[in-house]
Amino acid sequence: MLNIPIREFEPNSAIDDAAALEQFQKQWPTYQKLVDADALSHHAVGKILHDTLTATFAEPFAFLDIACGDASQVAQALAGTKVRHYHGVDLSKPALELAAKNLAGAAYEVELDHRDFVEALTRRPEPAGAAWCSLSIHHLQTDGKLRLLEAIGASTSSFLMIYEPTLAEGETRDGYLARFRRVNRPAWTMLTAEEWGEIDHHVTSCDLPETAATWLDLGRKAGFAQARELFLDPTGFYGLYRYEC
Repeated sequence: MLNIPIREFEPNSAIDDAAALEQFQKQWPTYQKLVDADALSHHAVGKILHDTLTATFAEPFAFLDIACGDASQVAQALAGTKVRHYHGVDLSKPALELAAKNLAGAAYEVELDHRDFVEALTRRPEPAGAAWCSLSIHHLQTDGKLRLLEAIGASTSSFLMIYEPTLAEGETRDGYLARFRRVNRPAWTMLTAEEWGEIDHHVTSCDLPETAATWLDLGRKAGFAQARELFLDPTGFYGLYRYEC
């Protein structure tokens, strides 16, 4: 089995995602329950990513995975594509250790960086063909989202896709939180009361969703030539957006 090293870096800027880092380290089993039950529509989104990569790249390409987590979902999406190089970046060392195990048998080159996202992107020697980020950018304030999208755009040659919590048009964050509890508490029966409390605390303290219109506008402001929504999950909480370079 191939041993994939995790490169360590000292970020030059403060890590804005400290709350998300803590959530992964302490609440990963709870999140994994949601993934296993496909409560966040990972299967549908992974298929769209896979199909897009297959249709876009007839030649080998480099893939950039921002906030890669354990890379399990993306590894499935990359299967059967022309990917030649995978670069995963995350703020969580435990997540990267899981990613190294999940990608150990990959047929493509793998790099894993324990590093601040913007720092990692600005230090890339060449652009990636495609970039991906799932359920992470929404932890940043709106101006922080814009800075990260700008950095991704400068590090990518074809497109970026993100999958992020989405406000309904005209909805406030308080309205979003109320809707989240009303819809998901009775639906997520796989969670114990304690686990639901962990998720509710995380969403209340960390999640800063945007409307679909704002997600698209941020992409255009970041310099992407085109921006469009590809998918909204059946519950209406998570949107998939594609930005063309």
